[in-house]
Amino acid sequence: MPNLIVLLLAAFVLAPQCLADETHWLPVHGKVVIAEGTTLSTAEVTLQLESGRQLLAFPLADGSFSFPEVPLGVHTLSVQVQGLLYPTIRVDVGAARKGKVSSTVADVPGAPALTYPLLLRPLTRLEYFEKRQGFNLWAFIKTPYGLMGCFMVFSMFILPRLKIDPEEYKEMVGGAESSDAPAIAAGSPAQTQTQGVRRRSD
Repeated sequence: MPNLIVLLLAAFVLAPQCLADETHWLPVHGKVVIAEGTTLSTAEVTLQLESGRQLLAFPLADGSFSFPEVPLGVHTLSVQVQGLLYPTIRVDVGAARKGKVSSTVADVPGAPALTYPLLLRPLTRLEYFEKRQGFNLWAFIKTPYGLMGCFMVFSMFILPRLKIDPEEYKEMVGGAESSDAPAIAAGSPAQTQTQGVRRRSD
């Protein structure tokens, strides 16, 4: 009889420990912190398990999230929020310490352990599109559209001024001939006088 009582007491004492040792999962909790100007409407928290299966959680309005049953092992947790970049977290669920959840930044070797529950902060903002540059006139001129526009302006405004009307050309030629005639006429008496001097000398 005393032996039976001892066995019953041992069973009651060891039963919770045995049950704890047979637990194959633990909950993982955390909170996502966002930057000013962003919302959690598109936020997703993904837990990549060692087995290859993925668990997905959507943060609440305050940023908190929870995975109630995570198998024991070392898993990878990532956060997706539009416009923000978060670090990838290595989550150790009961592998190093039984019944405990620990985590570190996966991208930084030798990084210190993070606090638990997880508090996930963004690293930086993401720039999805290149910033628009100001108007550059020279760059526009070098484009096919700019060259075509310059040619049109040249042909409409500058090229007509380079053309000479035939009537204007005749007037210019006639004016040049009339301006040369007096010079020739003025030079005739001088030539006559020179010829007269030469005859006298002879």
